[in-house]
Amino acid sequence: MSEKWDLTDIFASSDDACVESEKALSLCRKFREKYEGKVASLEPMYFHDCLSEYATVCAMLNRLESYAYLVWSTDLNDKTVCAFYQNMQDAVKLCNKELTFFEVEICKNLDYSQVILPDNNDGRGKRAWLKKCLKFKPHTLSSELERLFCDQQSVADYWVRLYNEERAKFSVEIRGQKYTEGELMQLYNAQDVSLRAEAEAARMKWYEQRQDLFTLIYNALLRHRAIAQEWRHYAYAAEAANLSNDINDHDLKNLVDTFAKADSPARTLAHRYHALKAKLLQCSKLPYQDRLAPYPFEDEGSRYTLEEAKALILKTFAEFSPEFARIAEMFFDKNCIDFYPHEGKADGAYCMEMPVGCLPRVFVNFNGYVGDIDTLAHELGHAVHEHLSKKYGELGREKSCAQAETASIFAEQLVFDALLEAEKDPQRRFILLAKHIEETIATTHRQIAFHRFEDMAHQERAKGEVSAQKLQEMFLAVMDNYLGPSVDTNSVQYIWAGIHHFFEYDYYVYSYCFSCCVVNSLYEVYKSGKVHNFAEKYMEMLTDGGIENYRQALNKFGIDASSPTFWQDGMHLFEQEMTELEALAEQIM
Repeated sequence: MSEKWDLTDIFASSDDACVESEKALSLCRKFREKYEGKVASLEPMYFHDCLSEYATVCAMLNRLESYAYLVWSTDLNDKTVCAFYQNMQDAVKLCNKELTFFEVEICKNLDYSQVILPDNNDGRGKRAWLKKCLKFKPHTLSSELERLFCDQQSVADYWVRLYNEERAKFSVEIRGQKYTEGELMQLYNAQDVSLRAEAEAARMKWYEQRQDLFTLIYNALLRHRAIAQEWRHYAYAAEAANLSNDINDHDLKNLVDTFAKADSPARTLAHRYHALKAKLLQCSKLPYQDRLAPYPFEDEGSRYTLEEAKALILKTFAEFSPEFARIAEMFFDKNCIDFYPHEGKADGAYCMEMPVGCLPRVFVNFNGYVGDIDTLAHELGHAVHEHLSKKYGELGREKSCAQAETASIFAEQLVFDALLEAEKDPQRRFILLAKHIEETIATTHRQIAFHRFEDMAHQERAKGEVSAQKLQEMFLAVMDNYLGPSVDTNSVQYIWAGIHHFFEYDYYVYSYCFSCCVVNSLYEVYKSGKVHNFAEKYMEMLTDGGIENYRQALNKFGIDASSPTFWQDGMHLFEQEMTELEALAEQIM
């Protein structure tokens, strides 16, 4: 097992990727010459062949774009790498421009009732893809306009690149030592209260000094997205994301209200936790940076080696499903994971989906804390999910953002449960439970706060350019709502600019909360033992992620996702954990 990933099975070098991009453009042009204006009139057999050719080209483009991002995200300070990444993005956009006619003709002219596809996995995958494509029929423009939007997206990508490269320059000095943002975040785990405060002050100052730049970038991206909304006739800003996630506006509103409405029981769970932490840290109000701080009785030096983390994760996965563990271990064995933070490497974590024939790649910044183990388990859950979904081919493996988060959060819950079950000491058990609750709050309440900020930003941008001060005010409002009265949010308003999801994606953040509620409901069923062969059915659910929606998936486990209380029910597990934590706190005190 290497500490860095090996990308040579994707491309031997960036030069090879550049050569492949030229081949891809040639194939796209030939595809357009062969099929433009004819898609809807093709005989069933030839239409199937056409879909297969399209899938092959899509796989090439996915491989190019993914490889470029993988290389770039581990070396953001290298200008040559940055230029390569941008060139690959431009090349892929040029290819997509040649292909725009295909989905346009499917949406505008295809009679789906006349489509005949083989009754096998490949056919099921293509059928599911077509149905997803046709959902966007009312919002599909002419081929000419779709090509224009491809070009417009290329320009928007430069704004995203500028944002990421500016953040990669993050460097502050604390007590004579320089820190990147990823390194600085480790200081929030220090027992030294003043050190945590210094780290937070330095981080806030760095973002405050760049508010004008980040505000300009975000305004440009918001305007870009508003143009698409207007031309595609979406009724509201989140509609495109909701269509992709197969969730309607009413369901999304219920989800948001569950975590943000003043009288919602779920909203008070985060407030209860923060009040308890403030009490145990003996402060009237918890400084913002201390909401994740270690407790006074926490062992600051308690860390796991990478080998220990690997062993724990794989053992836990194997106890749930030997097949799940076998697939996860493959990513270690085949060097598909980049583990450690370093200068120029992006912060955070992700799993890069790859086309059929390539293994997914996992990106983390591992420092040995329990949270890092959770993160590694989370991303491995994504990787296993992606690997299984390839059963239905290149088109059939595509999952909604909300469904894609399900396997990752479930994997994280498995590892946490294993850690908690093995721990009998009240103080150490308290710490494990507290850290897990903090993660749950970050996945649910915090992401809904982010979603509400996005919504406000879109609404304000419709009136004109949004000032840095207005963005700060909106962000502070939503953060106060989720953090509650026990947290001091002084200066937190600047951190909106550090949430990369706002810049790179549109309405992605609610997917985390969505999936957490789904997983909590699933996990309760799993622990109850009511469903025979749960693990096997769960693996089937992951495999079928690209061909069925979340309601169909949950029905197999006896869960009614259409219930008005579904999202609130998804917090039962959190409620139980919070009750146990409060009892442990009384015991410890």
